[in-house]
Amino acid sequence: MAVPTILGRSLRFVPKNGIYSASKYGLQVHGPCLLRRHRQLSQFNRQYSTDTDQDTSTVPASDGPSLAQLMDYRVQKWTTSLYSPKSPIVYRPRLLKIHRSCLRDACTCERCVDPSSGQKRFSSADVPSDLDIQNLGVAEDGSLQVYWKRDFFTGDTHVSTYPSTIFHIVPPPPVRERVTTSTLWSSSSLKNAPIHHSFESFMAGGPEYVRAMTMLHDYGLIFLRGLPSSETAVEDLASKIGTMQETFYGRTWDVRSKPEAENVAYTDSYLGLHQDLLYMNNVPRIQLLHCLENTCTGGESFFRDGFLAAHTFRLTFPQFVKPLERHQVLYHYTKGGNTYRTLRQVIRNRGLWWSPPFQSPVQPDMLTTEGAGLWAKWHAAVTKLKQVLEDPNGTYEFKMTPGDCVIFDNRRILHGRRAFNTSSGERWLKGTYVDNDSYMSRLRTLKIGPDIRMPKPVEQKAEDGPVVDAPM
Repeated sequence: MAVPTILGRSLRFVPKNGIYSASKYGLQVHGPCLLRRHRQLSQFNRQYSTDTDQDTSTVPASDGPSLAQLMDYRVQKWTTSLYSPKSPIVYRPRLLKIHRSCLRDACTCERCVDPSSGQKRFSSADVPSDLDIQNLGVAEDGSLQVYWKRDFFTGDTHVSTYPSTIFHIVPPPPVRERVTTSTLWSSSSLKNAPIHHSFESFMAGGPEYVRAMTMLHDYGLIFLRGLPSSETAVEDLASKIGTMQETFYGRTWDVRSKPEAENVAYTDSYLGLHQDLLYMNNVPRIQLLHCLENTCTGGESFFRDGFLAAHTFRLTFPQFVKPLERHQVLYHYTKGGNTYRTLRQVIRNRGLWWSPPFQSPVQPDMLTTEGAGLWAKWHAAVTKLKQVLEDPNGTYEFKMTPGDCVIFDNRRILHGRRAFNTSSGERWLKGTYVDNDSYMSRLRTLKIGPDIRMPKPVEQKAEDGPVVDAPM
């Protein structure tokens, strides 16, 4: 009988076990339908081979699903099944299986990413896990084009373009940090807590100052009232907490709506819960926002205890915890000559890292076959986490007035604000950051928090000299 050929190698038939083998490559295929499968593949490759010049960017018209549709729809380097909303998109040069929701989340068109700030308009948790694809295409420069059918965000057939270069990006290493103790709070419990203090008493450095700093450590959030209407008041206030941390935004910065904003915070749009500057290795610890003007309608600030959110999530959805601990989210900022990129897991120790607007469009899980499966689990988990974060019972809302200043732990507290109407007035906050080391130093000096405990002295012999405490 004729000897079939697969991958250019002749096969020999072994009657005892029904195996076709190509000994040089160690290829073995079990089962009685090898010849039928081989003929189907040969027919498919002849008709839809990407090595030919024929156009495969559109679905072949027919009365029913073609062989390509029933099996894999191929367009040059990419393959998927158009009849399965959960079918991954396979990038054949590296054999990468990319989850559809991950790829949709990575779209950088102007409808999905604000062109002036470069920040996403939706969260990963908003992307459905099942996504219909109308067809695939390839641009002249070799970029992949995906035509999403009835898109969840735009409502129409949405076209996303992905340069082939993104599949070769190497992500940076993750960041790890130690944990501290705290008092968990919800909206109702925070209303009864002494989180409001006087600016004058705080600056005096007496008992009121110590109580306010203790509350900042325990709750991660305090408010000061009675600040002067000076743009430098926030700098004087920051000096009582630690050393100001200068970033590419400057030592201080203005939160107010402006055209062509380099940050979504500098618009009048709704700003969901997030933490600042997660794309930096040294994330600022304390954030201060001094209200200089707020006469417009809307613009209420709201805050969420990230430690309580993580704790609630662990209790409510224990089966979804591991994906959020294992998966590394790549945060980035690439505007104004600045390029920052850092990996962080959503659940870290007792708290969260959460900042959807600054997620990179290209995530590491897109780049490995193992990561594609992990992304699917992460996506299901982060959707559950969003339910926890959006629980109104956990969010404390407060509309700041001139003279108010909010001070919060940026590594613990998630913050956001309502949209506001600039035609009805102005909203102007002056902000700055305090770095972690100087803040922890101030707490130790005030004997606040667990880090005031000194390590035990090291046992030594008399000839070793005096005992020196180990550094904190």
